[in-house]
Amino acid sequence: MLTPEYIAYATCFCLIFAGLSFKFRAVDFSGFLAGIFVGIPIIIFGGFRFFFILAFFFITASIATVFRYDEKKLKGIAEKNKGARSYINVLGNGIVASIFAILYYVVPIHYNLDSNIFLLGFLGSLATAAADTAGGEIGRLSSYKPRLITTFKVVETGVDGGVTLLGEFAELIVSFLIGIVAYLSGLGDIRIIFITGIAGFIGANIDSVVGATLETWYDFFGNNHTNIMATIAGGILGSILHFF
Repeated sequence: MLTPEYIAYATCFCLIFAGLSFKFRAVDFSGFLAGIFVGIPIIIFGGFRFFFILAFFFITASIATVFRYDEKKLKGIAEKNKGARSYINVLGNGIVASIFAILYYVVPIHYNLDSNIFLLGFLGSLATAAADTAGGEIGRLSSYKPRLITTFKVVETGVDGGVTLLGEFAELIVSFLIGIVAYLSGLGDIRIIFITGIAGFIGANIDSVVGATLETWYDFFGNNHTNIMATIAGGILGSILHFF
């Protein structure tokens, strides 16, 4: 049950985490504000275990971004601002998870629906975001040129929709890590590991497909649009797999 005290604790906790992220330059100031916007609903409606999953995603994404950063910078393929994420990155990767957390709390109260549908939607969307970030950052360090996911044509590192075996392996590992953390947090039985892992891995590859098509074809379609579409796909897939 939501109480003023719980909401106050949740808000303070989120502010502290966002403040630490800003202090250690994992986000810029706009990312700090967006993190509060995304994080507070997740704690309030999903609980602290939901937020723990979000924090784990953010930490793994930050580690993947700064991993061998100087090497990526020399190649001209590193994230700008030493990997500090802006509001566009934060919202693109986290807004869908935030919506699923709200639905997890609100919908079962008014409708006779299993809340696990939205729990797995939440996990699928975050696993997609985590896998996509890890796959992109680690995959850039591959010794081999990436191939376009739609045609398998060899492309330059950093091209939208380009994938490598190293990046795909990183996506698979991180997707299942999110599921393992969810399981260890007590959010479900062992099936939650496989559902989250599958949804995240497929969602990350959908991100690559959208990047190779819509993001390449249309000037107005940016990486944040791609991330939102992919996290929606990963979340929906997680919800669907719940029934199987």
